[in-house]
Amino acid sequence: MMQLFWPKNIEFEVAIEQLSSNKPNQPFDQEVVAFTQALSKRFLRIRELPEVVALGYWLRKANIIEMKTAFEQSTVRKVIRARGTIFHIAPSNVDTIFVYSWMLSLLAGNRNVIRISSKEQSGLNVLLQVIIEELARNEFQKIANQTIICTYGHKENTTVLLSAACQTRVIWGGDETISAIREVPLAPLANELAFPDRFSLAVLNSEIISKLDEVQLDSLIEQFYNDVFWFDQMACSSPRLIAWCEENQQAINRFWSSFEQKIQQKQYELMAATQVLKYTTTLMLATESNVENLRNGTYFSRVKLSDVPVDVRERHCGGGLFYEYNVDKLEDLADVLIDKDQTIAYYGFERNELESLVDAISSRGIDRIVPIGKALDFTGVWDGQNFLTSFTREVIII
Repeated sequence: MMQLFWPKNIEFEVAIEQLSSNKPNQPFDQEVVAFTQALSKRFLRIRELPEVVALGYWLRKANIIEMKTAFEQSTVRKVIRARGTIFHIAPSNVDTIFVYSWMLSLLAGNRNVIRISSKEQSGLNVLLQVIIEELARNEFQKIANQTIICTYGHKENTTVLLSAACQTRVIWGGDETISAIREVPLAPLANELAFPDRFSLAVLNSEIISKLDEVQLDSLIEQFYNDVFWFDQMACSSPRLIAWCEENQQAINRFWSSFEQKIQQKQYELMAATQVLKYTTTLMLATESNVENLRNGTYFSRVKLSDVPVDVRERHCGGGLFYEYNVDKLEDLADVLIDKDQTIAYYGFERNELESLVDAISSRGIDRIVPIGKALDFTGVWDGQNFLTSFTREVIII
């Protein structure tokens, strides 16, 4: 059933008609920048939802100005215009992600239609409430007239209607969702950005970790905890495979012991259904020939692997399930990387070592290599796509 969150008290067909009659903005329009700042201030105050605070931090003025400067420098003496209407299809597992692509589309000057997931998400109601309150303010009337936020069932004809009306379609979702939506045709001049299921990992140098004092180790564990548990390990960039370089078993044991203490300290609570799913998943994995060892704990489970085949990736259920894999040197990690792999979060390596790893990768895999603690950080480039480039077009004048 169609539910229109914004605009209020209006039929959906009328809202689409009104949206299309509004001219797109210039990139980095002043009202849009002011809107991002209003949202940033409010998001930063929602302390109980760290992922929303992170979104507020990303929207802070310094970051927007940095984006604007970089955009202007890359488009000197070029005539850049918005594409028109961007149709965003938000995922069900990360409730803040649609705001990132919407904000970048807004900054590029576009009108926007956002279909949010109909599944209940912990932070979504708070997020939506803030957004709707800001859209209702008089100083943001132009943006309000260029925005539709809705939800509807997958079987409804609305995706067909919106796909025909947009100039760019952005799909966040699982492989099946993307395949189904791709059967819905776009207008001939429209383009599409798709962000499917991805798998991510962390690579840690155990020799470097062995030299950390308690304060340094606690800082690393805190960052690792954030990467893993902000979205119950279900964000595509959260590490699920932990690759250990230099097999210092004492350091590895100390790492996991400290991590268990951190989870207790944070009083992290996992849903009972997730606990059961994690336990049954590990028991099923125990029968696999590439599983060398299995440890089921109260807060997380560890599965030691001799190889990382595709089907093992597909079985991962989140909620604190860690695959472990050993490499003699960082470059050896390239042997197990596949197209689906997205982010490597690292600790204890120099840039030249990371570049050598990239050179050794023969698959399509890996679009991001970031320090531990930055796995969930969003930039204007995701899965190798530059949003501001994809959300604009260049007009050639000779």
